[in-house]
Amino acid sequence: MNASTSKAIALPSPGGQGTPQRGNESSSVAPPAVQPRPAGAHLTTAQKAALIIAALGPEAAGPIIERIEDKHLRSFARAYAHLQSIPKEVLQGVVQEFVGHLGTDNNDIKGGYEETRELLSQFIGSDDITRLMDDIDVPGGQTVWEKLERTPDDAFAKYLEKQSPQLVAVVLSKISTEQASRILDLFDEGLSRQVILRLSKPIQAKREALKVLSDTLDRDFLSPLRRSVKTRDPGEMIGAMMNNIGSEKRESLLGFISDSVPSILTGVRKSMLTFQDIPDRVPGNAISMVIKELETADFLQAVKFGKQNAPSSVEFIFKNISQRMAKQYEEQLEDLKKVSIEDAEKAQAMFMVAVRKLANAGDITLIDPEIEEEGGED
Repeated sequence: MNASTSKAIALPSPGGQGTPQRGNESSSVAPPAVQPRPAGAHLTTAQKAALIIAALGPEAAGPIIERIEDKHLRSFARAYAHLQSIPKEVLQGVVQEFVGHLGTDNNDIKGGYEETRELLSQFIGSDDITRLMDDIDVPGGQTVWEKLERTPDDAFAKYLEKQSPQLVAVVLSKISTEQASRILDLFDEGLSRQVILRLSKPIQAKREALKVLSDTLDRDFLSPLRRSVKTRDPGEMIGAMMNNIGSEKRESLLGFISDSVPSILTGVRKSMLTFQDIPDRVPGNAISMVIKELETADFLQAVKFGKQNAPSSVEFIFKNISQRMAKQYEEQLEDLKKVSIEDAEKAQAMFMVAVRKLANAGDITLIDPEIEEEGGED
């Protein structure tokens, strides 16, 4: 052991392998001098990665760190936290090893299932590895679990209600906690209790069993669901998008649609529901219900800006609330400071979100714009 190696600070026992040593150490031909271990050979892969990131500095490492998932950053942080003072020669050795790997033409990287597992073991725990590896080799580039996250909750819940509580628990453990909570809420209390009991214990499922389960879900639930989904009308889809676009850009896009694809313009306008559409689409008796859904500050901002971009809507709103409330709001509007157009349009968007929420719940019935168009043609 040379002097520089003896100065290396003792570190926790590494979990990964060091840099492979080439050559036959038992060879009868003695080298000119005893070759020391490369500086940094005692470090794990995660520790080396942490050192590289630290050596890059905040400016250079920033864009890299932004691309690294939180769980991997935690692994780097744990690895770096276990390091004490790192000699300069060790850091140089790690950097040289890193650059050497990049510059070696004949040093091919071998992929594969077991190689992937071995690589991940340097950065994350065994539980996380199992979860990640369960999702590999799924056709189409997306896992079944990812596809399930975009399915309607009610349809998914109805399918799971027909399965055993243990199977349901396994499925819920594989999807996001947000989706799992929504699905659990749709179950009857008896099934919910049975599933919670099973979720309260560690769920261990072999990769082969999970593969069978995912294939079954794809065949029995996702495939029939895909066949039953109708193609969404492009006018309806684009119109819904228009609701969340600023008024100036929205009008420009509507002009473009009118000139380029006039066949979908009616569908687009029918699906649109903006603050300017209130007098034509929202029944008068619904206004007070909508206002109750809003924070007063948001309502006042929406109305204040509405006096500029939708005066008929503001007039319609005040006409359909009590005179006392209208007067009170008018007084508050006088004291309201001017807000940016962006914030004002967000407030108007929130007003319309409340309208659509009540309409979707069946509490109010919106006026069909086609009735107005037909009436105008007579």
